[in-house]
Amino acid sequence: MKQHIFVATDGSDTAMKAVDLASEIATEFGVPLTVGHVLQFGRPSEELARMADVEHIVEHVRKASKVDFEIMTGTGGDLFADTRPSGDVVRVITMLGEEILRRAADRAKEMGVTQVETVSAQGDPADAILDMAEAAGADMIVLGHRGLGRLKTMLLGSVAHKVTQHAPCTVVSVR
Repeated sequence: MKQHIFVATDGSDTAMKAVDLASEIATEFGVPLTVGHVLQFGRPSEELARMADVEHIVEHVRKASKVDFEIMTGTGGDLFADTRPSGDVVRVITMLGEEILRRAADRAKEMGVTQVETVSAQGDPADAILDMAEAAGADMIVLGHRGLGRLKTMLLGSVAHKVTQHAPCTVVSVR
């Protein structure tokens, strides 16, 4: 029986399907659910590229922040610089991640999950997902469609060793 479930989300529709599946399983077994999100900065800013398709999240953050969103299009700054982006870009990416996590946690609670936590990390998506799952004590990871690429990475080399030796778990991917 599963003891703790971790679901990785990026705000996309497929990731929300993963949140739904993880919530259903967590409710069925009465176990805690942790929702995680990987913040990505730098070249290229995958966070902003993903969020370009999730306009309602961008619009929410635009209203909540005092940041000039021209930086989102690159006209007010270079989002794809080799170095760490400006403080405003970091702030926007962080706010987008917080909004994604809030919406995913609310969705899980609406589906009946009583114990929902959120966590975010930075860095390589596959490693960050495993690190967050391990920190949460999860024995199941649920990923959306975009997680399929990460899943392949997770099953290769040292990452596979990490799964089997340090964070043994079931990995589920939702299309």
